[in-house]
Amino acid sequence: MKISATAPLPDWNEFEFAVQCADHELRCYYDTVTGEVHVTGPFEDDPGERERIDADPSRYLEIRHLDAHTERGWMERFVVSVTDERLQVAMWRALGGSKPLRRFKEALLEHPVERARWSAFRDGLVRAWIEEWFVERDLPVGAPPTWGARQLPD
Repeated sequence: MKISATAPLPDWNEFEFAVQCADHELRCYYDTVTGEVHVTGPFEDDPGERERIDADPSRYLEIRHLDAHTERGWMERFVVSVTDERLQVAMWRALGGSKPLRRFKEALLEHPVERARWSAFRDGLVRAWIEEWFVERDLPVGAPPTWGARQLPD
């Protein structure tokens, strides 16, 4: 990730929200001039925002939501790290059935330590995904993310 004093400072928290947003009626865009994240959808606060974004597509870059395939891959990586064999079997079973993402989270409900470890694991991967988004687009930023140095979970 390139750091430049003249580049915008992204709103890292809003960007993180945009990536994880579960409402697929909403579209999120990164403003390459200001670093802001703009959200559009059926209930916009600013009715002209969609038109401004459409009028300048090089300035506003769409932030795609995390897809189920990516999330599932992360879950599979996590399951391998679980040492409790019963929980690991339950998690594999969850991932093999219908609605695997929901069932995976349900499998963790009675295991608070592993649930916290999953949450930290996923947060690290989401943040790495965001940093890679900027690298892939060769977008400089005014400062590195507030979550610190990039550290991928094991």
